[in-house]
Order: sequence, then C-alpha cells, then structure tokens
Amino acid sequence: MKHMAEIQLLREEMEAYYAHLDPQTEELTAGIAACVAGTPLDAGMERKIRQIEYLSEACPVHLFRHTPFFFEISSGRPRFSWGGLHSPVGTFLNEQSADFWLTPYADALKEDREQGFMHGWNNPVGLDHHCPGYDQLLSLGAEGIIRRAEEGLEGCAEEGSKEFYQAVIRCNRALVHLANRFAEEAKKLAEKAGDPEEKAHYEKIARTAQRIPLKPPESFFEALEMILFYRECAGTLEGIGFSTFAQLDRMLMPYYEKDLKEKRITKEEAEALLCDLLIYTEVRFDTANGYHETSTTMELGGCDRAGNVNFNEITRMILQCVKAVRSIGTKINCRISKNHPKEYLDLIAGVQLANLPCVMMHNDDVLIPARVKQGEAVEDARLYVGCGCHEVVLSNTEVCTRADTWINLPRIFLDTMEKHAGVSSFEALYAAFLQDAGAYHERIVGLKNAGEGCWRKYAPLPLYSSSLIGPLEKGKDVTEGGAQYNTTALSMLGAATLIDSLYCVKQLVFEEKRLSLPEFLQILQANYAGQEKLRQHIIRKIPRHGSGNEGLDDFSAHVLSDLSALSGQLNARGGKYLPAFYPHDLYRDLGKRTGATPDGRRAGMPLSRGVSPNEFIQLDSPLDIIHSLKKIDFTRFADSFIAEITLPSMPDTPENRQILTAIMEEFLAAEGSSIQFNLVDQAQLLEARKHPQDHPNLLVR
Repeated sequence: MKHMAEIQLLREEMEAYYAHLDPQTEELTAGIAACVAGTPLDAGMERKIRQIEYLSEACPVHLFRHTPFFFEISSGRPRFSWGGLHSPVGTFLNEQSADFWLTPYADALKEDREQGFMHGWNNPVGLDHHCPGYDQLLSLGAEGIIRRAEEGLEGCAEEGSKEFYQAVIRCNRALVHLANRFAEEAKKLAEKAGDPEEKAHYEKIARTAQRIPLKPPESFFEALEMILFYRECAGTLEGIGFSTFAQLDRMLMPYYEKDLKEKRITKEEAEALLCDLLIYTEVRFDTANGYHETSTTMELGGCDRAGNVNFNEITRMILQCVKAVRSIGTKINCRISKNHPKEYLDLIAGVQLANLPCVMMHNDDVLIPARVKQGEAVEDARLYVGCGCHEVVLSNTEVCTRADTWINLPRIFLDTMEKHAGVSSFEALYAAFLQDAGAYHERIVGLKNAGEGCWRKYAPLPLYSSSLIGPLEKGKDVTEGGAQYNTTALSMLGAATLIDSLYCVKQLVFEEKRLSLPEFLQILQANYAGQEKLRQHIIRKIPRHGSGNEGLDDFSAHVLSDLSALSGQLNARGGKYLPAFYPHDLYRDLGKRTGATPDGRRAGMPLSRGVSPNEFIQLDSPLDIIHSLKKIDFTRFADSFIAEITLPSMPDTPENRQILTAIMEEFLAAEGSSIQFNLVDQAQLLEARKHPQDHPNLLVR
C-alpha cells in the first residue's frame, strides 16, 4: 500500500494547486469565439473541430511532482466541476446556438417546474453521465482510431459521413497534440530537476505522453493513464461529462498480470497508482471540507463479455485503496451476483463499515436480463457500468441520455384526483392516472425529441463518438444515432409515495367508504389541518410499501409494472426510451413543491427514494424492505432501480460484516435491482443538524 507520507505529499501538492486554480474561462471562451467567428451556427461539426483544436493548443498544462499521471489542464472548468454542463468553455458552442434548440425546450417546461410536475436541466439531451469506449481506446489507441476513420473516408460518398470521418481524424490528432505538450513540459521539468529521482519522474511522464493516447498501452501504468487522460481531457475539450472509469478491475487485470510476469511492477506500485487516482478526486472536489458532487464512479466485479465472473486482485486492491485514502468522492459501484465469492461481499462490507458511504451494488442477475429484454445482445449487456449515480450504461456500445429529467408521479396523481373527483371506482381513477402519466410522458418525449433532432447540427461529439463501437462503422456521430445502442431514460420519482397514496385512496374511499374523494381532496388541500387523527390512522393502520405486507407487495408490483410500460417510444436517434427511477436528491426538492398526499405525507415533505419505503414510516427490520422486492419484476427496468437501506452505524467486526453480507445475499435472493446502505449514527446526525460546521466530513449518500 502507498505509504501514508506519500499520500499526504500528493494531497498537499494538489491542494496547493487547486486552491489557486485559474481555469482561464474568459480567455479560452474568447479564443473559441474568435476561432469560430464567421462559421454558421448550424455548421456544428466544423465548429466543434475548431474548438477542440484550439483548446488542445491553448489550455495550459500542469504536471504534479508526486504522481506520474498527466491530465491537468486549465480548460475553463472551475475547481468543483466535472465537465458536461459544468464546463462553460466546453459547452460554449451549445450556448451560442441555445436559441435554436435548448431555450425552446426550457421555456416549454418552465411552468411544469414551477408547479412541481417535474425537474429537469434546461437542455433536451444529456450532456453528463456518459462512458467512453475505454476497451476500444485500450486496444487501438488514437492512431488506430485515426486509421479506421481514414479507411472509412476512402470511397465515402455521403457528405455527412465524410464530414464525420474528417472530424474524427482532426480531433484525435488534436488530442495527441495535447499529450505531446505534456511531454514537452515534462522534458523541461526534467532538465530543471534538482535530483536524479525528480529527473526520472519527469522523464517517465515524457516517455509516456509520447505514447499515450497515441498508441495502445503496453503496461498497467499506461493503461490507467489512457483511461484517466481520456476521461479528463477528451471530456473537457468536447464539453461532455464522462462520469465513470468503468470496469477498472476487468480492464486492468491483463496489464497487471503481464507486468508482474515481466517484473515491471510490484503489487505495492500498482496500489500506489490506484491511490493516486482516488486522491485526485478527493482533493479537487475538497471532500475533506464539504460536499461537492464529483460525478465520478468506477465499476468493480460483474463479469466479462463471455459471462465469466470478474473478481480479481485489482478488485481487492481498489477496495483496500478506498479505505487507505478514505475516499468518498469516487462512487464505487460493485456488480454482485449469486456466482460471486463470499470474499467479495465481505470486502464490500468492510468498506461500508469503515464509515465510507461511497459504495452501492448492482445485481448482475437482474440487470443483464433487463438489458437483453430491451433487445441488446447479452455479450454487450454483460459490460454494463454505473455511470454517475446508480444508473447504468453499456460500456463501449451505448449512448444513453438521462439523469436530466425527473417526473413527479405523486404530483400527477394529485392532479388526476382533482380532474376525476367524480369517478365511481378505484379502477376508473387508477386508469385515469395511468392515462395522465402516459400523456405527460409523451409530452416530455415530444419536447426532447424536437431538441435532440438538432443535436448533430449544433453540438456533435466526434471525439466521444470515435471511442465507441458503431460510429466508425456507420459513419455517424453519436448525436445522430451512431452508437450501437441509442437510448434515453426519463426518470420517474416518488414510487412509494405514489403506491401508498393509491392504496390509501383505494381503501379509505372505495372500500371502507370512510370519506368521499372530494372530501379527501379538501383534507389534502388543507394539509391535514384538523385531521391528525385521520393522518395517524393512515400512517399506522394502513399497510405501507416496503413493510413486507404480502397484499401490498402484490399491489406495488402491479403498479410498477404498469409504470414501466409508459416508456418504449423512439427517440430522435432511433433508439428507445427506457423506464427509470433515479432518486438523486430531487426527491426532497420536488417534495417541497408537492402538496399533501393521501399517504399521510404533509405538503413540502420529501417524496420517497427509489424503490425504498417512505422515510416517515417505521419498519421492524431492513429485511422487510428486501422481502417486499420479491414480487417486483425488476427486469422491466433496464436502467437500475435502487433500494436504499438505512442502518445504525457499526464497527468493523466479523459479526457486523456477516450482517451486511447476509443482507446482500437476501437482496440477491429477492432479485432486486440495485441496493445502497447508509450506516448512520442518530446522535451524530442530530448534533450535525445543530452544529453543521463541526461535522464537515459527515456524508449520507
């Protein structure tokens, strides 16, 4: 393991740099504007080429003394940004053309946001939460990608394809040029070095930068450098958010084994490099002093393309490095299954018991079949990765635009109750709700498709496209459907709040006839004023989603199955819309804009998260939540559907590891989609609420 003194040296060096980071936003923006002056706004490909070529030359490069990785450029990104929407330079061209495709979408949904029907960013396409084709980058290098584009260009008659291939060639050459600038800087620093060790450090960087990303990597270090360099530099220059390092353990293991055999690396040296990777995110986003979203993930475990279980020495090392660095800024998404060894689950439990809320788990036994059900080849589905929070994407083959729109289902149900207060049966009310939810879904689809139809015209992504399987074969950018799979996911939100509300109306109004629907509406509009007895009856006496009630579990499964059928439309790139439930932290924000609901929730309270129960009800056991999942067919949700379980904080003991691994095993047996634990100390949470300044490191994910 990397010595703690070395870890501290790198932390201090990076902190000194990022504390005074000058992203040079204004200078670089002005430079791009000058480069594209006179070019029509709809000549998006040429404008993007000029942007990338300019930035690859103009962005200052920086090297660190205490890590051999090179990736840091002043590119207009402020310290706490990760690219995509958060890169004012990378998205400058988008903003220039906003009136033609971004602003109309934002304006059309302004009232919906204000009324709490949805939350969404002001763009119809997803500019974050993407995954480059790392496997193709590792096997081809930029020179191989350029060669394939040149082959595609030969004899190509279609003007759009010719333009695309030319863009791929020029943009990849620009990226190689940027790496060469790192090499030149390293040579200068080597000449100025004060001792042989420092000189050797910069000489190593210079040699590597002349090879990566130009050529396929030949070592563990070069492979990791390729992944880091592309994620940071290509994403920043192009204005797209690459949120994941993907399956590092699967991709790096062949290089590690080869290096060990040829005695070019030791286990300790490999661990040191992995620690460096984690430290960068921790320091840049200042996780020691507060919370800043990093949009950084890596995937562990799972399987390879052939279906062989992936759990190896790199998996073990990364989980150990997370504990050594005390990393919380990089989300560690662990793919688990019934075929994975107990040792793997035990290591995952160890990280969580170390009070590091950075781990969540995907279930291969559900998510791979869910992807196949959507028409994706099983070999491709086996390489899915978490990409941002817990949502998944197929590495190398899929471009899914998502995590940008959240539809508030409880708010739609309240609207349905008002419009259909005179219905005579629950079945009629439920059918009206599904019709309203479906119509709302269709409305968002129409607006997104209209904007997405302009994506290629105004903001193509030739660099990103060239890393994937599909675009080079089709001669098409990913913004026009060049990827092998071209999906979109609209996230619904408030599953348990909706299910409990539906069930309460069903029981109180139509079965017990305790009150009429108009009377219930008046109570909700008054926020249960003077009706606390009724509210407590609802909360304490009527079964709740996630509480293990068999009848309600059947009801929940039926509702969720119906909701999954709201998707399936075609997007503007020729792919499908997928059903999704991303909790994010918007379940709180949308809750503030949602009136009281029939489940006893008061106006302004948070909505439910993922597939988890409402937060304001008590459960006897966390296993109630897991057992309630058994009736739900999660293969209907191809984009992950997370259950979040809150447990008391516990020390890392064999007994407590067994508790967590047993819960994971129950989750696998229940065939849930994804799961995440929060281990919290109630007393500490209450104290942090009173004195937040005294608890800067407290994080509940």
